[in-house]
Amino acid sequence: MEAKMKKNRDKEIVYKNYKDALIVKGNNLIMSRYNLSLAEQRLILQVVSMISKDDEDFKNYTIRVADYLDLINSNSPNTYQKIKEFAETLLKKPLHIPQDDGGFFVCNWFAGLKYEPKKGVLVCSFHPNLKPYLLQLKKNFTSYKLKNILSLSSKYSIRLYEILKRYEGMGVAFFDLNEFRELLSIPESYFYKNIKQRILKPLQREFKNYTDISFDFEEIKSNKRIVAIKFTIKSNLKTFNNKKQEDIDNQGSLDVKVLELFDLLPNKKRTMTAQKIFSYYLKSYDVNYIRKQIEYVNKQNPNNYFAYLKRAIEEDYADYKKVEIEIMRQQKIFEKLLFNLEKERKHSIEVALDKEKSSIFKEYMGLLNDEDKKELLDGYLQKAKDLYPDVDEKSFEMEFKIEQLIIEDIISKNEIYQIRLSKAKERAQKQADIEYEQSRISLYNKLKSGLL
Repeated sequence: MEAKMKKNRDKEIVYKNYKDALIVKGNNLIMSRYNLSLAEQRLILQVVSMISKDDEDFKNYTIRVADYLDLINSNSPNTYQKIKEFAETLLKKPLHIPQDDGGFFVCNWFAGLKYEPKKGVLVCSFHPNLKPYLLQLKKNFTSYKLKNILSLSSKYSIRLYEILKRYEGMGVAFFDLNEFRELLSIPESYFYKNIKQRILKPLQREFKNYTDISFDFEEIKSNKRIVAIKFTIKSNLKTFNNKKQEDIDNQGSLDVKVLELFDLLPNKKRTMTAQKIFSYYLKSYDVNYIRKQIEYVNKQNPNNYFAYLKRAIEEDYADYKKVEIEIMRQQKIFEKLLFNLEKERKHSIEVALDKEKSSIFKEYMGLLNDEDKKELLDGYLQKAKDLYPDVDEKSFEMEFKIEQLIIEDIISKNEIYQIRLSKAKERAQKQADIEYEQSRISLYNKLKSGLL
């Protein structure tokens, strides 16, 4: 009886402790495109948390089905049928992973999912093509505690948390509105006001209450249209009464960050001293800040490497704080260029319409004989003189004004010309929108690359 109770206690400890497990994912996997439910994301992340940093290959990972039954969207009262539907649906949902060369890679999350009803577990096997994004990660990865996402209540919550966590070190992140829709798989039926009220604002509250980061967001506009979102990401670490418990909770994440920094050191400097220095400074400084200081020190090649590195971290030799100033400068340039793009878009539509009106005028005048043409021009000359008394009647300006008056009248009285002008406007707007979008995406990519 005592052995049975001990076994149950051990199970309970394992169940509680998995919340403190660490999620480590490659940044390209973080920024991939997929559309998963809340239950599907939680399952995948729990399985990811079971990967050890020393694993060289995937294993079969066992998950308790009872943890997911309430989340699975199924009308079936039968557990077997619920799990079957859940597994089949998940295996039909691929992910599109961006590649460094600008391409993408498509695969499934799992090679297979096996339900064992007697044990009440689901055995999960990751797709082998995901190895570069989940195993033996040394750089370009993001890590966080599983417990940060367990209280999040929607599929958008987890996606946005991971994406902002990826940019936490920079403190800011910019997303084109269309890109943001793709990353979170937001329906096309959502206008920006829906995104703001149903996603961004509720998630602000959730993050503040349940995760280790919080965020503010700012709308970037072009001619009153919202075209991008700027996120400001802040630490939201809570103060624990028991400092020892806090150290235990942070240790897993700390170890990964120490290893990440350790790999940046010259081979001869990879010592226990380095690990102790990183463990100490990571309690006060962001990992990306320390990374920049290491890169700076490596270029200087000082005689006393670690003494110089300590001073660099404490005094910001790498001028890391200038990064945010540079980001703000580039954002202002971006907004100004967007404003100019919008002006160009409107101007190109106006030019196309003027060209079509001129064509209509020439066509109409060509249908008149000389006598009718002279009578028409004389009549509109008098009308123009009355409207514009300061304009010389023999000037090109007066000639232009007469032409405009005639065009307005003949179009207003001729339905065929009205339809023709309407179609010309539609074509011009479509072409202008295409050119505007191409230029805007180019500007946005330059902003993200810091090239403005």
